[in-house]
Amino acid sequence: MADSRPRVLWVSPTISSSFGGPTSTTINGLVAEKRAGLPSSLISTESDGDEPGIAPARDRLTDEGVVVRLFPRTKLLAKAEAWGFSPRMALWMFRHLREYDVVHLQYVWCMSSICGSLLARIHRIPLVITPHESLTDYDIDVASRSRIKRRVKLTLRRLYLRTADRLVFMSELEERDTRYGSTPAQLISHAVQETPVPAEPPERSGTDGSLRIAFLGRNIPKKGIDLIVEALGRNHDRDWRLFIAGPPGTEEFVDETETLAKQLGVAENVVWLGFLDKRAELFEDCDVLAMPSAYEGFGMVAAEALCVGVPVIVPRNSGVAEIVAEFDAGIVMPESSVDHLERALRTMDEGPEVRRNFAKRGLEAANSRLTFEAYAASTSALYASLLAE
Repeated sequence: MADSRPRVLWVSPTISSSFGGPTSTTINGLVAEKRAGLPSSLISTESDGDEPGIAPARDRLTDEGVVVRLFPRTKLLAKAEAWGFSPRMALWMFRHLREYDVVHLQYVWCMSSICGSLLARIHRIPLVITPHESLTDYDIDVASRSRIKRRVKLTLRRLYLRTADRLVFMSELEERDTRYGSTPAQLISHAVQETPVPAEPPERSGTDGSLRIAFLGRNIPKKGIDLIVEALGRNHDRDWRLFIAGPPGTEEFVDETETLAKQLGVAENVVWLGFLDKRAELFEDCDVLAMPSAYEGFGMVAAEALCVGVPVIVPRNSGVAEIVAEFDAGIVMPESSVDHLERALRTMDEGPEVRRNFAKRGLEAANSRLTFEAYAASTSALYASLLAE
């Protein structure tokens, strides 16, 4: 009997961990689908220097039985390499795309997605796009640093809206802030929690009276790490310690953050951990995760914190805030500002029991909304409906 399960090809510009949340969600989603019995596979690109970031993701996927094909990026032009242009990958898609039932694009500002969308339309293959915030007005109007880049993005957005059979948004916020016209869209939360969550959060120390604040992400202006440092500077009477983990980000902004910590007299309270292969190393030793980003279509790091019993502080303009607010699993700030962040940290510093209650409700949220099983069930139904159409 022929296998009736849809053959899904995921297309991603990179699986390097340095790319942050989109990479984590891509890997988790593929693993979730594979465990649900879908023969999903992946094609992506790699360039010189990517190996340390790619190896863990590649090994995890292959261990789960996911077929992974990586293609080299061109070295002729820096811009082309940055956009993930790979002639070998384009040629492979031209030859083999018709062997698949569904094409699922991850992210959009890359050559792999442009080629994938055009070839899927030519071969009349159902096309699913998970844009990871990139089609929002924030990304196009605010994050774009030049008019030329903005015009390119607007042109590409029109292309994707014409070729996509379904857009997959990760939050109501992302859906609201994306002008997608009549293109069919669906809301599916990311796969975050791999195993059943415990009923109770783990015991965390705090007997020394300190509040250990975790920050996980790239150190770039959008992430708001300077707001946490300023909050520390306003509260010298409290033993607050900030642990920063993740890719270094913009070197200039890292220097500015270090200088700010010194000026405010809290440099000794700021610990730079660098990139961590296992995020649990950060969560195990911290009491609360602060994510004061200017904008997050979802907010993967906050979702991961909920899954391991760490309460979170997030802004309203983040997708994960919808889950945090619904389950009262942390503090949702009206906006990302030093004042709001300081008040939230003071609340978290009222005692271990306050944080434990938030953490317990966070585990309930994770078990309800963020499991691999829930994600795979949603995407399986999506693929089936597209093929039925």
